[in-house]
Amino acid sequence: MPAPPDNLEPSNLALFLDVDGTLLDIEDHPAGVQAEPLLVALLARLSAGLDGALSLISGRPVADIDRIFAPARFATAGAHGAEMRLHPDDPVSSTTWSLPTPILEKIRAFAANDPGLLLEEKRGGVSLHYRRAPQLEKECTKFAHRLLPEIETDFRLIAGKMVFEFAPKAHHKGAAINEMMRRDPFTGRRAVFVGDDVTDEDGFRAVNARSGITIRVGGNRGSEAEYSLPDVAAVRSWLESIERRLSH
Repeated sequence: MPAPPDNLEPSNLALFLDVDGTLLDIEDHPAGVQAEPLLVALLARLSAGLDGALSLISGRPVADIDRIFAPARFATAGAHGAEMRLHPDDPVSSTTWSLPTPILEKIRAFAANDPGLLLEEKRGGVSLHYRRAPQLEKECTKFAHRLLPEIETDFRLIAGKMVFEFAPKAHHKGAAINEMMRRDPFTGRRAVFVGDDVTDEDGFRAVNARSGITIRVGGNRGSEAEYSLPDVAAVRSWLESIERRLSH
């Protein structure tokens, strides 16, 4: 898979950027992640240069994204699109979907069985992380697939990088990008989406359908993305190259 083109006309782009594994290295403790000031400043300059057409697209809640990139705020789709904010100062719109209480209690009880498991509850669903307990992968896999038939009418199971997520079928990163592309300041621009995980594939498909630019970070086997970058550092360098062309 080739590297993304370095001769794009940046002024007409709409940038959609995943957070963990794309802008930031994945950490064992997601709650402790904080973006360094140089990255925050770069994103702020890019957003200004694109007249606000830069959005962070993440499985994290919007409030968590705001904490990570404080004091800056950006257009954001959180919880795989279950939360959305088109402009930095807008209120966050949220889905009404939520896991049934009995299902949520089962997941909480399972996560409580081992201190290496981390349960992240968010709007519309949950993420069960086992990065700190990789030996529990098979057990987590069995549990997640055993639970899925009880909720699969309305929810889907996403197997990410050492995490299982239950999320509403109605919300995914592709749908979030399509919604933003229908509205200012994104409409009429060429979409670019950069992501690193299986949860980003919906976004890649949506942007490909718009003849946009799709970039997978890290391993790219079986991905819908057309281009690749090796790691977070390479993403930063590529974004810096866009920012330099915007400033000319």
